[in-house]
Amino acid sequence: MTAPLAFPEIALSAVWRDQAFTLPLRTVDGRAVEVVNRGVWTHGFGPDFRDAMILLDGRELCTGSIEIHHRTSSWHHHGHDADPRYDDVVLHVVYTHDGGETRRHNGGLVPVVEIAGVVGELLEAPATSSSDWSRFGGPACAPELTASRPRVVREILHQLGDVRLAAKAASMEAALTALTPGEVLYQHLCDGLGYRANREPMRVIAGSIPLRAIEALLSVRRPPERRTVALGLLFGVAGFLPLASMDAGFARITPDETPLIEEAWLRHGAAWHDQALPPTAWTRARVRPANHPAARITALATVVINALERGGLVAALISALRADQDTVQTLRDLATAGSPLLGQDRATAIVTNGLIPFALALAEQASDFELLDAASSAWERLPSAGTNETVRRATRQVAGNIPIRALGARGHQGLIHLDTALCAPRRCYECPIAHRVLAEDGSR
Repeated sequence: MTAPLAFPEIALSAVWRDQAFTLPLRTVDGRAVEVVNRGVWTHGFGPDFRDAMILLDGRELCTGSIEIHHRTSSWHHHGHDADPRYDDVVLHVVYTHDGGETRRHNGGLVPVVEIAGVVGELLEAPATSSSDWSRFGGPACAPELTASRPRVVREILHQLGDVRLAAKAASMEAALTALTPGEVLYQHLCDGLGYRANREPMRVIAGSIPLRAIEALLSVRRPPERRTVALGLLFGVAGFLPLASMDAGFARITPDETPLIEEAWLRHGAAWHDQALPPTAWTRARVRPANHPAARITALATVVINALERGGLVAALISALRADQDTVQTLRDLATAGSPLLGQDRATAIVTNGLIPFALALAEQASDFELLDAASSAWERLPSAGTNETVRRATRQVAGNIPIRALGARGHQGLIHLDTALCAPRRCYECPIAHRVLAEDGSR
């Protein structure tokens, strides 16, 4: 196995960006390379530099993308030879040419330039400068800062969480120009209940049978009838009817209720009979019982029913927010029919990703500063909804094995933003944690 090099590939990309070459460039087959335009560093998926222009042997002008790697063989190991996004690559810049072939998906060969001989000392010298960006992008970027100044790291992650929240709020504010507040919140409730495996079919339900239609039917029914009507409409549109006994078990529906629910769909759901989803739309395998789609549909129906008694979905949740109540518990209470149908973590995730940004969007649209303050205050106090792989990966990238405590939902959202917007696309030069590490080094 080839030993790894001591610097990350982002350091090579930085060298190309800076054009820090001490000697003329030549391809491995002997052609002279003149860089007319180095291209734009993408910091993302796909080739590293786009819209570049190079001149080969003073006569062949090539325009396209540049790809940067430690070794030539990385082109194949990273799957670029099977990826059409790399068909416009005109130069493969590598630290070491190990004999590997650089062939595009479309069959064309890409010239290879080895730069070890022209930048080797620059990359392999010990880090002595406060602007040594080659130290980032490895297994962990700021474990020392996390250990010595955890508050600094926590504040940065909170700020990144605010960026993610602002983007969600802006998206919801745009949605509020086309839909009523109730429909926007209902759609995000459905999305959150779908979790990972069944988000798309839950979104389809929200689009097929709007909240206003369900509330209109429920408002003219006596409270004891509302459960069967709501379940009939939602399970019907979801394609679960007639209801199998196993699905009824996950949904906590008794055998006596099943025929009433099916009858409610036949009587009240005629407008949506042709919109019912096929059974194959749902993922049931390897889904925990609490996350089974039948259980989540029951939770949705229960929230809508209970919220109607408090003035509707928006009124029930926004009034709790204004009153400085625990909105996670409020949502769990709305999802309770005899026993809770929504766990703490899922309710917290829905409040984090749905209710808080919705409240901020609604407040901005109506210039409601009281609601803006209430939502902002709730955001700062909101606990985290537990970890997921993205949060764990971002935590390792920042801190290695050092724990980052007291982040709350705000900090976890910051970690997600860090991973998706900065770490995954290798935008280290824009990372505030990296800048803070270099600033701390420079102050010593």
